[in-house]
Amino acid sequence: MSDPSIRTSVIIPAWRAWATLPAVLDALEPQVCPNREVIVIDSGADHKGDEFDRWPWVQAIVRHERLLPGEARNLASKVARGDVLAFLDADAIPLPDWLSRLEAALVPGIDAVAGAVLNGTPQSAVGTAGYLLEFTDFLPHQHALVHGASCNLLIRTATFKDTAGFDEDLWPGEDTVLTFRLAAAGRLAFAPDAAVRHLNRTAIAQFLPHQRRLGASFRRICQRVDFPYRRIGHPALAPLAAGLRLMALAKQLRPHPRLALDAVRLLPLLVLGLSAWAWGLIAGSASAPSS
Repeated sequence: MSDPSIRTSVIIPAWRAWATLPAVLDALEPQVCPNREVIVIDSGADHKGDEFDRWPWVQAIVRHERLLPGEARNLASKVARGDVLAFLDADAIPLPDWLSRLEAALVPGIDAVAGAVLNGTPQSAVGTAGYLLEFTDFLPHQHALVHGASCNLLIRTATFKDTAGFDEDLWPGEDTVLTFRLAAAGRLAFAPDAAVRHLNRTAIAQFLPHQRRLGASFRRICQRVDFPYRRIGHPALAPLAAGLRLMALAKQLRPHPRLALDAVRLLPLLVLGLSAWAWGLIAGSASAPSS
């Protein structure tokens, strides 16, 4: 359902996200204009949606059942009216001019743009460890990407429909499957100045299960796309894969001395997180996830 007056539809999936969602919407408000719309799909909700009255420019879709992020985004895309879809997460705070900078990078020949992801929990040891293990592919000074993150992603609506959207049975990693294929075709660009601050999990009881889910998802991603280093996605190679990930992280952080020092300081947490990731790679899919 397109509308010539709408350039961009911003889609935010949320599940029990009221601890972070207000900050995201407040940061997004100055970027809302007549040719943009914002759709929040709030699943697992125990309310009627009147909480959104504070942001009258939000189109809220309230679902009481739990939807995984891929399914939620696909559902919202069916009511989106823009020629372009911008995906933001309920725990990713956009910086000023975030959306304009993403839009500016969507030049002819490019079908999708990924933005930078910054650490939104720098005071938390667990939060910073989680950030280092999940988002260093999207540091602002990256030269090229092999995939994008759905917490900061712009894609042409026509392309999104042609690719059938996000895999609905996969989380995390549904964004990797979608954007890896675009990157492999040379159709994914990177906008380092279009940044969000990701509010990471700061409790160890959330950090470790999420790392395990990431490991389980990596195994499934490697079965679906020709992802780099997919050969180490075999359960028998999980310890080797965890070690190689730590080495790759050290290489990524060389141009970023401050983050490299954080990594050295947080090495025990990183090793613990990678151990959980390796266990997920061995054990496979986890049970129904929490945000």
